[in-house]
This record gives sequence, C-alpha cells and structure tokens, in this order.
Amino acid sequence: MKKLLLFLLLLNGCATQGVDRSELNVIKKEFYASIISMKEVKLSSEVNTGIVGGASIGVIDELDGNHEDMIAGALAGAIVGGLFTAIFEGSNKAFEYTLRTENNDLITIIQKEKVSVLSECVKVKIASKVSVVSASKEKCQFI
Repeated sequence: MKKLLLFLLLLNGCATQGVDRSELNVIKKEFYASIISMKEVKLSSEVNTGIVGGASIGVIDELDGNHEDMIAGALAGAIVGGLFTAIFEGSNKAFEYTLRTENNDLITIIQKEKVSVLSECVKVKIASKVSVVSASKEKCQFI
C-alpha cells in the first residue's frame, strides 16, 4: 500500500502543470515605457487594527475570569494580533514610478519591487496585476 501511495505521489509530480486557472478570462498587455521619475513611498499599515482586534478577542476570551485575566488576555491578544498583521503585510516600503509610454501617455505604478533605472527603460506587463521590470534602452527608442 505504501509503495502504491509513493508511486501515485511521484506520478502526480511528473504531471504537466498547464496554465494556472487564475489566468482564465484575463487580458494581458505588455509594452515598453521610459522612466520619468522614481521615488520611495511608505504603504499604509493595518497593524494598529490588528492590535485592537487581538486585544478585543483576548478580553472576550477571558470574560469568565477576573480582571487580571482579562488584562493578560488583552495584552497577549494585542501582541499576537499586531505581530500576525505585521508578518502578513510585510515591509511598508514601496516605489512609485512615473512612466512615459510610446504614445506619450504618463502612467504611475506603485510596486514593492525596485527596478534598476540605469537603462531608463522598463517593460510593463498588465494583467490582473501590473508588474514593471528593467528593459534595454533600445526598447524605448521612441522617446
């Protein structure tokens, strides 16, 4: 039985992965743009909400105890709620790029990944999310 299970697991690992289902009915567009400006921005955070929510749950969980238990529950809940929210959010550091397209349109994109601006040219990919990556300067000869 164990050999059969191991064989099925190995066979499943060799199966063709195909196109991800999240790609269904998604329009994708790629184009090149030149970088007009880049600046670092700070993203908003929900850590305070996580602290308050965790503290509330901690107090509610200890309602059957005395006031010291409720205070301890609130402190523990606040720490856990704030910590999990901070871990989930990750860094608050992001980058805002102002780009000029071939049609002289200006677009602004904010993303966490920093792009090398040495070539002054980026490839923009728009699907369900937008991503920007460095490209060779020759791709932006339209400027």
